[in-house]
Amino acid sequence: MTGSPLKRIRQLIGSIKIDFIYFFSYLVPVDKNLWVFGAWFGEKYADNSKYLFEYVNEHHPEIRAVWLTRNEETLNLIKNKGYEAYTTHSLKGYSISLRANLGVLSTSIYDINENLSAKAKTVQLWHGTGLKKAVFDHKDPYFRDMTETLPGKIKLKFFPFIKREWENDLYAVASESVRKTRASAFRASPDKVLVTGTPRTDIFFNSKVEKVPLHTFLADLKAKGFKIGIYMPTRSEGFLLEDLKDMEPELKDKKIFLLIKLHYRKLGEVDSLEEDVGNVRFIRDEDINQDIYTILKCTDFLITDYSSTYTDYLLLDKPIIFFIKGIHDFLEDKHSLWFDYWEVTPGPKAKNWQQLVKYMDEAIKSPDEHQKDRERIRNLFHYYQDGGSSERVFKAIFDKLQE
Repeated sequence: MTGSPLKRIRQLIGSIKIDFIYFFSYLVPVDKNLWVFGAWFGEKYADNSKYLFEYVNEHHPEIRAVWLTRNEETLNLIKNKGYEAYTTHSLKGYSISLRANLGVLSTSIYDINENLSAKAKTVQLWHGTGLKKAVFDHKDPYFRDMTETLPGKIKLKFFPFIKREWENDLYAVASESVRKTRASAFRASPDKVLVTGTPRTDIFFNSKVEKVPLHTFLADLKAKGFKIGIYMPTRSEGFLLEDLKDMEPELKDKKIFLLIKLHYRKLGEVDSLEEDVGNVRFIRDEDINQDIYTILKCTDFLITDYSSTYTDYLLLDKPIIFFIKGIHDFLEDKHSLWFDYWEVTPGPKAKNWQQLVKYMDEAIKSPDEHQKDRERIRNLFHYYQDGGSSERVFKAIFDKLQE
């Protein structure tokens, strides 16, 4: 009870500090070739920001590309790869932020430094082509309250930097259908939303592979004749360790090895598990250098509920199984999703673990069964299917900065 007013006071003090820096930044000269990158609220080195960051470092040395992070492990990971990176709220982090000409995001302004120069432009790459509504279209009224209610409008008047939580100068998407949903989500002018493809899918077409610790383990499984599936739920309410133990005999019999990667917000559940279960392994960030896309090409099929990863996985043209245990009511709620779930999910729908094992077996024996449906949905979500998304995004940014 006593903590609530104290928390509000701290938030007010924090807002005043950011407000001061925001207006002060108008006095600081901008370096037109300085771009800052970040992802997942400054915690991870992954997603679209990562792939554009590495593309710029490799192909455009005239740009000083800098990664900002709040995580020490992430900082070391990037530095060990030979790239420039700093802690977000270090003196160097503030200095870079105040002079940057561009900020590149995958979730929000908090991917980098909320104290980014007021003169800098921002590019929102987002974190996938998903079905679930987000930002202004989401049920959470925060964004609508901030822009449509009197208290929200007053707050924006005194603290204009808050608009950076949703206002960006450019948005990159994978197709025309996604262009419409992204413009709606951010209340953005359609001319700011460009169909370029998303940088993180370039890895599917690139012969150059980023080596991660899990690759050796997966190569050993392949050599032994195992088929590898990956389960990536957005929601894990239906997830039970006992169910996995019950599946174990069938997984062994069919020579299936199942990787499980829980959602970003559920990673703490992995740490609470003492050990993996037979033919099942829970993926931790250290296995994949924080980036699940480094191993997707090694898998034979994907299992998910509605993770945006599945729309990218379509580019691999491998089987996808949709596990809908415990989420049927959510899927039927038309206010939760941008697309009709049953129309855009090309694969069988498993309602329980027994069905899931059956569909895994079918995916291995008949991987082309749903190929035409996959192609139809792949074309809906991906205009470009060529591995050149980072290059197109860079050109779009470059053109924007010339305006």
